[in-house]
Amino acid sequence: MIKRILLSINFTEKENRLIDTALSKINAALITRSSTLNELESQHSNLSKVSLILLKLNGDDDLTADTLKHIKKEFTHHPVILVTDVEMTTTDSTQYGLNNIIDIRPFNPLFLLTKSIKREIKSQHNKYLFHQVSSKYKNATYRLDAFLKHTEDGLALIHEGKYLTTNKAYKRIFHIPFDENIIDSPVIEFNSPTIYPSNGDLTQKTLNTSLESLPDETIFSALIQTRNNHSFVTTLYKTHCFANDQLCTQILVHNPDAWSNIDKGFIDLRTFDYETGLYNKRFSYEYIQKELATNEPHGSLAVILIDDFRSVRDMHNIDYVEDILRTIANIITKFCSRNDILARYSDAVFTLFSNHLSRSAFLLNCQKILTEVDGTLFGNDHQYIRLSLSIGAGFIGTRVTSPEQLIAQADKACDKASSRGGNQIHVFDSVTTSLTVIIDEEKNTQLIQSAIENERFQTLYQPIVNLSEKHIENYAVLLRILDVNNAHIPPDNFILTAEKTGLISNLDEWVLKNTISQMKEAARHGVKRKFFITLSNVTYRNEAFIETLVKEVRLANIDASLLVFQINFTDVKIDPTVLKNFITVVKKECGCQIAFDQIGFSHITDNMLKEYSVDYLKLDGTFSQNLLNNTESRQTIKNIINVTRRNHVKTIAKSVENANTLALLWNLGIDAVQGYFLQKPADTMRFDFDLSH
Repeated sequence: MIKRILLSINFTEKENRLIDTALSKINAALITRSSTLNELESQHSNLSKVSLILLKLNGDDDLTADTLKHIKKEFTHHPVILVTDVEMTTTDSTQYGLNNIIDIRPFNPLFLLTKSIKREIKSQHNKYLFHQVSSKYKNATYRLDAFLKHTEDGLALIHEGKYLTTNKAYKRIFHIPFDENIIDSPVIEFNSPTIYPSNGDLTQKTLNTSLESLPDETIFSALIQTRNNHSFVTTLYKTHCFANDQLCTQILVHNPDAWSNIDKGFIDLRTFDYETGLYNKRFSYEYIQKELATNEPHGSLAVILIDDFRSVRDMHNIDYVEDILRTIANIITKFCSRNDILARYSDAVFTLFSNHLSRSAFLLNCQKILTEVDGTLFGNDHQYIRLSLSIGAGFIGTRVTSPEQLIAQADKACDKASSRGGNQIHVFDSVTTSLTVIIDEEKNTQLIQSAIENERFQTLYQPIVNLSEKHIENYAVLLRILDVNNAHIPPDNFILTAEKTGLISNLDEWVLKNTISQMKEAARHGVKRKFFITLSNVTYRNEAFIETLVKEVRLANIDASLLVFQINFTDVKIDPTVLKNFITVVKKECGCQIAFDQIGFSHITDNMLKEYSVDYLKLDGTFSQNLLNNTESRQTIKNIINVTRRNHVKTIAKSVENANTLALLWNLGIDAVQGYFLQKPADTMRFDFDLSH
């Protein structure tokens, strides 16, 4: 039995010793503490762990009245046993508003007082046990109901030849209309022969073998016929159980047409999260993979993080935490469309995927979820708390070729929302962009146009450190817009709008000219610097930009091989012909180099590297961030390095944030690294590229 705390108040030391002795004789599971009312008030003691108050009252009527009022103030939620020689009933105490007085006894005989104490402690223990059993039952029921709702396998409970209940999958398997109420109707699916209603007439028809002939508690294969005369072979399982105090037959039917290509068992437990009753990470991943395999894939994914959930887990018991998780799951479900896929992705993370809503409708649902959670009190009468969410959204497009890529994009957007304080939505589209920024597109367009007219730009530089060569300084070039106070406006506040409006070409042209000036300046000082510039696919499709590029490089009289254009690797699948033409111009007419960015989500081949004359591959930052704890990330990098070495292509790992990651990348054979561990982006180029110092 759990040890509970008994707080005795206003007793003498001798009386407390007598109470301890008496309680030890009856084996009460108690820890006793003593105090006075004045001490409690002056010290503002924490009474949250106290299970029972034992309070001694003096005989003075006025003092008793004041004391009772004091009790009401101090012990609102604690059961109290009053010890007094004054005759008093619980009615006398209720006149002071004290409804938590459970007993009133004199000090002697002491064994009667200890019996009252033991009775209350036992009552509390029984309530605790009842709560545990109820909670387990509630959790098990919730999980089972949720599983039956989401599984593709069919279940039916049958009593006396009639349906007691079925899940939706059962109706799908037998092609029973969803709006047809079959509860308390004859089971025609497993009766032979049977009367089957057809076009309003009762027709004799045989569907399947009768329930009675099916073996009990045995998984077996059978040929099943549906109401539309379709037949298929599947597995069945029949057993008996009690439901609503009635002996029932339970029939389970495996659905062989379920979309998942997983080698399922009879019930698809591997795609189910027990704690919340939702789909799990595996199901979400494979569903997205299935959508990407269609001729015209479409879909929106949200990664939904419960902000600061670790502290909730640290401060509360498992039942409290599970109730919160289920409540949040219910809120998200409330704003889901019928065919949306809601999954538990990890401890405090959900994913929501929709392949039928428009982007704007999907984001509107995400905003409703965010608002609802922010306005909800979670917990119970014991303690309520407020929670918020961080939501990152990504969309299937021409650049998304795998589930990992879509999840990584939404996850990056979620990280940005969380890092900025939570309770907000960010959208991934080349960069992670706040939903409020996307909505305010007109304002952003004016911001960009004003920056172009007034040249309110600044370039930042982040070193790319070659792990084997130190004679060349490599820098990634990053653009920032300056506001009227010369403060940086981050790219996620303008890049998306710039790409949509075509203004990105103006920004890329400014970066190009500025970088060429930096190259000329470095050459005058005898410094060899290589610059990596990111180009949007909007820009390299722009003929005017290409003409400017060729002219600027030729007039500058620079070593053009020190100018590297970074292009998102997924552009290869958007319009490969345009991309190849651009690369041909850049290499043959200018002598510049090419880097493919965001590598790792698609297979890299020897033919691809040769076909596009690639000089560098830059790995997506997700792989560096997951490297220490993810063997798949390490294997992906190894596979890429094996191909690049055969073709003399250099590899660059981005988002290197600690020494352990750097060391592991070095051992794997990465050529160069970039990230905050080495240096944050800065407006000067003063990095010491010799890591041996």
